[in-house]
Order: sequence, then structure tokens, then C-alpha cells
Amino acid sequence: MYLHVVHLACPRPDSSDELRRGVLVRIRGLKKSPQLNGQLGRCDRLEATGRWSVILGDGSQKALKAENLFSFDEYIKVAHEGRVPTDVGPFMNDFLTNPKYDAVKQSSKAKTLTTQELVQASYDKAQREGRRASPRLSQDDERSGRYSAMTVKKVDLQAGSMDLAIIAPSAQEPRPPAPLPTILAISRGEQRHVAKLFRALRAEEHRWQLLVPMRTSHSPDFFEPAGVTMLEQFLQAVLDDHNRDITPFAPMSNVFHMVGMSHGSAALLSLASKAPDRTGSLNLITGFLPQFCEIEGLRNLKNIHFYVGDQDELGHREYLKGIKESLKEAGGHAHMHIVKGASHYDINEFIDLEDVWQRLEFAR
Repeated sequence: MYLHVVHLACPRPDSSDELRRGVLVRIRGLKKSPQLNGQLGRCDRLEATGRWSVILGDGSQKALKAENLFSFDEYIKVAHEGRVPTDVGPFMNDFLTNPKYDAVKQSSKAKTLTTQELVQASYDKAQREGRRASPRLSQDDERSGRYSAMTVKKVDLQAGSMDLAIIAPSAQEPRPPAPLPTILAISRGEQRHVAKLFRALRAEEHRWQLLVPMRTSHSPDFFEPAGVTMLEQFLQAVLDDHNRDITPFAPMSNVFHMVGMSHGSAALLSLASKAPDRTGSLNLITGFLPQFCEIEGLRNLKNIHFYVGDQDELGHREYLKGIKESLKEAGGHAHMHIVKGASHYDINEFIDLEDVWQRLEFAR
């Protein structure tokens, strides 16, 4: 994954001291407070106890041992031989999520894990985080009636194939039916599923159409340049689909209201910046700005909303704040909504769906 972090200060490493005031750190190896592991913070001061006071993303402070802090300075030394890249953005995700940097320097009394154990531990962690980030509907959920039914079809494009999930009202009108306001939604994680939140929106009950492109095993991530090209081709294919072979309804006013989550948000940022005239609104639930995305393309879009939890542990609050500030500098505007009580992985449980619908209806 390639991230471009806007307005992130990253001073040159000091070879004499890897921890210092203001340095960006990632927390690791805590046993009594494991929920803090992986969180991003900044060193504030060295206390008399020998611990560092670290400011977390939600503004709280924790006193932590140096061995439980992995600084960006140390990352540059380890991963890039001390050379500071001109643009640190593409390396931030590796710094934040790569499990090989989770290991705490152990004392001689501590057990040393074998290579096989380290690999297995990294795999298990990735599996856990992936399940947390991409919850599927259970059988009880499917039977509950709270979530929209959907159909899935394969769409072939010049750049490759994608699976498309469609949620829409029954097309009982004469062919071709009248256009409907249309949501283009992309899920988080590997972008190969339909987020639970998207099905909870119940688009068909609001007389909207909701489309979720999904990657196949051979297609690129949608936030990568090749993936954005696929999305551009998909938009044009839907607009040119006069026989309604792809979607049951044409998009009203030939625009798409984009709703993304995390990786999906990054993909839609790039897509909207390349196709602002096809974007009716942009609602991003967490997310980041991918490489090669020109934020200036969004300066005339009036309905941009960012949602992020006040307990987001992956730094997305800082990412979105940076995007908002960059957009303001370009002459545009975005609204930032902090969701109380929500972390990065459970924000879908805290989002007010009626509030989302009010913003969508206002933008239609």
C-alpha cells in the first residue's frame, strides 16, 4: 500500500538518540495494555521514572518504556539505512503495520522465538486484523431482514474484470426504467466483499441504487493507479449502458455519490479527483490519500464528508485532517465528523445511518 501523508513532520534521525520530543512512534510489545499496541503517538517528554510520556491520537497521554516504542527515526535506520526519503508518505504504512517491527528487544532471560514461530505469529495477527476489518454477515444477520439483499455479476472492462454487487429496488417500470440516484461504494481491506454497513443502508428502501465494485484475485488494489483506471472505465461503462445490461437503473444526472471505507476511501478519493464532474458527493469513513492523487481536482466539489473514530488506532484521523487542510489550501472544503467511541475497526457500528442518508439526500 502506498500512502501520501500530508503535513506530517518527519525530522532527520539523530544517530545519538532514537527517542526525543516530537518524534513519531508506534507502540509495541505491551502485555498489560495490549489494546495500545500498534497505535500511533508522539513523544512528549522523558519523565523522572525513565519512561516517555507519549501523546496518542485522541489527545491522551501514556507513560511508556523506551523498549515499547518504535520510532520513525529507528524505522528509517533499520529499513532505509538511515537515508531519509524526500517523500515519507509511501513508507508510513510499512512503519505502522509491518509485523516484523513488532518485536521488542528481549533480555537474555526472555524466550527467543524461532523463525517459524515469528512467521506464524505474524500470519495469525494478519488474519485477526483482517477479520476485524472486514466483518461478513452471519446467517442470523442474513435472516434478520435488517440488511439488503444483493445480486453479484461479473463486469468485463478493457483493464480487466471485476465483480459487481448491486442493491436496488425491483425494476417493475417500463424498460428502460427511470434513472435513480446511485451510490458507488467500495469496502475496506482487500476490497473483495460488501461491507456490512453498505447493506445496512437499505438503499432500495430509499429508492436509491447502490453499486459495490469488488476486486478479483487477479485485479489490482483499487487505490493503485491501475485500479483507479478500472474504476474510471467502470463509471463510463455504466453511463454507456443504455440497455441496462450492467445495472438495473441509470445514475440520476449521470453522477455517482461515493461512499468508501479505509482502502475504499483512498480509491474513491483518487477516482473523484479524476472524475469530479461525475461525483455528486464524497463520504469517506476513515481513509488516506494514495500516491499520485491530485487533491486539487476536488476543490469545486461541495459535498465532502470525512468520518473517523475518536479512538482510531491507525492514524487515519491525522491522515484525514491533513487531506482536509490540503483541500482548503487548494480552495475546496470538507467536513470532518469525529465519531465518539469508535475505533478504526468498529466504526461501522457507531455511524449514524440516518445522518448519512440526510447528507446523501441533500446532495442528490
